Order: sequence, then C-alpha cells, then structure tokens
Amino acid sequence: MGLDAFVCCNCIKEGKAPAHPFPELLAIDKTGEAILRKEGEISLNLWLVHDKWCRKSCAHSGYLISKRLGNIAAVAHVREFLERNSSHDFPLLIERVVYDGTHCGDCISASDAPQLLAETQRLRGLTSDPLILQFTSDVTELAEASISTGNPIVF
Repeated sequence: MGLDAFVCCNCIKEGKAPAHPFPELLAIDKTGEAILRKEGEISLNLWLVHDKWCRKSCAHSGYLISKRLGNIAAVAHVREFLERNSSHDFPLLIERVVYDGTHCGDCISASDAPQLLAETQRLRGLTSDPLILQFTSDVTELAEASISTGNPIVF
C-alpha cells in the first residue's frame, strides 16, 4: 500500500491523438482522463477497445506524469516532519496530500497547484533528508505538470 499520483496529458483533448474507435462516446472527465460517456449500458468489449486505444493514443498513454510518492511509512515520515516543523505553513501538503498514506480518488485542482508548489519548495529548504527530498522532487514535478496542463493532480 502506498500513495501514488498522476496528471493526465492533454493530447486527446487537443486533438493530437488518432481517431477514437467510438468518437460519439468519447468524453474527457474532470481529471483530464479520456472516458466513455455513460449513454445507456456500455459493454465490457467497448471499454476494452477504448482502453487499448488510450494506451496507444499518444506517447504518454494519456498520463503526462505518474509518481509513487511513497509507501505508508514514507508518507507518515513526511507528515510527521511537517507536523514538527510549522505545520501551518503547509496546509495543502498536510490536509490534502500526506494526511493518509493510501488515499485515492481525490485530487488537487490545477488552480491549487501553485500553492502546492510553493509549499513543496519551502519543505525542500528545511531538510537534507533524502526521503523527503525525493518526495519534494516528485510533488514538484506533479505540480508543474498540473500547472502546464490545467489538469488536476489525482491520487
């Protein structure tokens, strides 16, 4: 168990992908991910064809960046460090990223990514701990990808 995060690319949204096998069913959800519209019941076969298309839709396979932020213990280590060091300076990191080592399905909007980036840079300046430095490097990449695409960081 651990904490993973990703940011979708915009290749499909910007029309850089090859034609979808079912263009009338193609939609982009709030995370920037290509999905099939839920008009009636969509068969498993249609989803499998769609998933195969997504994997080959662009060089990113739909995901600009995907990071493993750490296992439960690593995330707890980062959280404990933040709580010991001016936790009020890191509201997004504490309340929306490291609050749980396995949360999933939630996201940080692209409009919040600059604040997350600033908090991450502040954290980087507080320590030489290699685990926390790797965490800050990964979160920085995610925040920058979110800002550049306008898509959220999804956990």
